[in-house]
Amino acid sequence: MPDGRSVLLLIADDWSPLAGCYGSPVIQTPHADALARRATRFTHAFCTSPSCAASRANILTGHYSHTHGQYGHSHGVHNFHTAASMPSIPKRLGAAGYATGIIGKLHTQPASVYPWTHDLQQVPGGGRNVAVMAEMAASFLADAGDRPFYLHVGFADPHRDFGNRRSYEGVEETRYDPPEVPVPDFLPDHPEVRAELAEYYQAVSRLDLGIGLAVQALEAAGRAEETMIVVMSDHGMPFPGAKASSFDSGHHCPLLIARPGAGQVECDALVNWSHIAPTVFDWCGVEPPEGLPERSLVPILDQRNPSGWDETFFSHTFHEVTNYYPYRGLRGRRYKYVRNLYPELTRPLPSDLWGSPTWKAVGDGDDGEAPDGCLPAPAGRGALRCRGRPGGGGRPHRRAGPAAGGRGDAEQGEGVPPADAGPVGAGLAADGGDGAGGLAAPGAGPALRAGRAFRCGAAAW
Repeated sequence: MPDGRSVLLLIADDWSPLAGCYGSPVIQTPHADALARRATRFTHAFCTSPSCAASRANILTGHYSHTHGQYGHSHGVHNFHTAASMPSIPKRLGAAGYATGIIGKLHTQPASVYPWTHDLQQVPGGGRNVAVMAEMAASFLADAGDRPFYLHVGFADPHRDFGNRRSYEGVEETRYDPPEVPVPDFLPDHPEVRAELAEYYQAVSRLDLGIGLAVQALEAAGRAEETMIVVMSDHGMPFPGAKASSFDSGHHCPLLIARPGAGQVECDALVNWSHIAPTVFDWCGVEPPEGLPERSLVPILDQRNPSGWDETFFSHTFHEVTNYYPYRGLRGRRYKYVRNLYPELTRPLPSDLWGSPTWKAVGDGDDGEAPDGCLPAPAGRGALRCRGRPGGGGRPHRRAGPAAGGRGDAEQGEGVPPADAGPVGAGLAADGGDGAGGLAAPGAGPALRAGRAFRCGAAAW
């Protein structure tokens, strides 16, 4: 039997690092902020694939998507499966005598790879019904008794359609005024965009309540003194140029890890979701499976600037079954290199983004005309492509957005903002130095030419 330490993992659906503890000036996230005051808060945490199922399989197996095999969604016609040979957190910990529970969204298959002692995926009222999910967590903890446990709580917030058109018992909604919501620089400052961002913020605040209620259930069960709490997201926000894209606005995520008796730490290690499974096994004292590509975060949880954590990797293939756009990426502190494995393809948009008012605003511009300095996309693309301003270093128009829908280059370089530059994805490219057009920064577009990388700045949003 392991040493008895447990894990509560709380995972959001499409949450960028937008929280008070991450410097957001508007959003209200009191529960995440309170947890951050006694947790390690990672400033450079990234999903390896900005797609729901592939990312969640990465978290639970510890393997990148090109290894675990669940390249895209598991549900419906998509029907991707994790390879039967893969290890997983519930399989490994269950074999060690743990109670293993899933509440809400799992989005991986098959059950043979992800066996749970308590399968509670079906939540009355759905995965945004956070008060009910907390009650289910309390029931799981009571049923676990004295056994060590791993409880995986998958919230549906803040995924589209944001879930704000109905009420949830026990939830007092936090609403936002669209004119007061900051607009990231990779999106146009358009009334439709602001309206959707206000809806997104509301869903994030409801998620935050869910985090608080789950932690309260843990404390009420008397299990907090042995339990590591992990708060994270599968990938970034559900807006064009973030979700399902290679830009930092799609990969950069919140990550809080709280341990009993630990204090507040801000850690700048570059980490990704392949580190989560080794961390869980390490904390629980369970021997990890052979062949995991990454290491545990436990040894650096008390360190602000740990050495040897200066690069991280990405691996993406599908989102939906129709969204094939494979790439691999290497990100350091100053630059990111993305290898587009099939650059002849048009970069696809997930269907929920394609049908969004924000995408229409990106495609049409404020008044239905292409913004100055931008060209309409080829017929059927529904986007804008940006010309370099003559002699101006080629900086893209903010309204062109990062999801320009065009074909990428095989090799794509991207400058990344410094750690203190504010939430990632908010910057525009700096002058590349030769007046060439089409340069981009994180969240600014797929137009970089092969073999070049650029520094950039970022503004808070």
